[in-house]
Amino acid sequence: MKILFVIAILAVAFASSISLYFLLATPLTSATTTLSGNEIAVDSLKFINVMKNNDGKYYYQSECTDDSGCKRDSDSYIQTGAWPVLAYAGLYQSTKNQQYLDKMNNEANNLMSACNGNEDECMWILVQMAKAYQISQNSQYLDFAKKLADRLLTNNNEKDAMMTGIEAREFALAYELTGDQKYLNEARSRLQKSKAAWNLSVDSYNDPIYSSGTFVLYRFACWTELAELEIAKASSDTKILANAVAFFDSANIPGNVRNLEQLSAIQPCIEALLNLNQQTGSAQYFDQAKATSQYVITYRWDSPLDIAKKYNGDGAYLFRFYAGDDLKTVTDTGYMIYLLSRMPNEQFEILSWR
Repeated sequence: MKILFVIAILAVAFASSISLYFLLATPLTSATTTLSGNEIAVDSLKFINVMKNNDGKYYYQSECTDDSGCKRDSDSYIQTGAWPVLAYAGLYQSTKNQQYLDKMNNEANNLMSACNGNEDECMWILVQMAKAYQISQNSQYLDFAKKLADRLLTNNNEKDAMMTGIEAREFALAYELTGDQKYLNEARSRLQKSKAAWNLSVDSYNDPIYSSGTFVLYRFACWTELAELEIAKASSDTKILANAVAFFDSANIPGNVRNLEQLSAIQPCIEALLNLNQQTGSAQYFDQAKATSQYVITYRWDSPLDIAKKYNGDGAYLFRFYAGDDLKTVTDTGYMIYLLSRMPNEQFEILSWR
């Protein structure tokens, strides 16, 4: 009997420790609500508005700690203003609300003005200006996008997987807008350079984070895949589209999202999955995009709702995995607003987690 009693006590202790582990390792679900993609996107605009300077430019980041709250830094970069353009573009497309179109145009005009004479700082905002042109059909936006593409032709980032992938996508967009073959040729060239740089990155941020058989997922590979999908769309190249399908069928993005760590590695995966859904019609890619977005909302969104507030509830998204201190950037928040606006009616859980 004594032995049985000891075993019973150990079993209870073990069960208690397991329960405590899962309590600490998973979000609390006792207090939950749901919001649509559009509702979360609109709530996130609060941070965009807070970060705007009196001259129309944007402070880049706010740093948060448990001890001192969130403090906006004094740095501002011209290209930071491109992400509110994308945010308002997405919200206008999903709501057809005129105020978002007006804001998109205002931000785009401010951006062109700030870039005048500073083209070297503005080469990597062609995606945002192309989106503004596609919505507004403002020929000034098209002329500006072509100017950026021509300047980008002289830039070389062969050893930077992320930036070369971004550039490949921008050239594919330039081809789609203009039909000029030189842009498609350059898009294909930089796509291959980006793939070659996956395991030769100049820094540690593009480490391999997952492998299965011969497949290896590098941290910033989704920027390359965004380019691959854009090239496939612009050129109707089914072989390139098949390459992207094979990549995402092996990558298991929802299962590996935590290992991607930085929002700048996660967000292009969400957009690529949404694009892949549009280009193939396969619902599995939309479902993966939604599941990955749910992770970001649960663990990274500083929700205005008290049940899920991380710091000051300003609607921003935390750059790294939440661990007591973090950065919020206009770039990440603007991008997330755009992505959620592409899932406007999807319902996301707002989980109590702190």
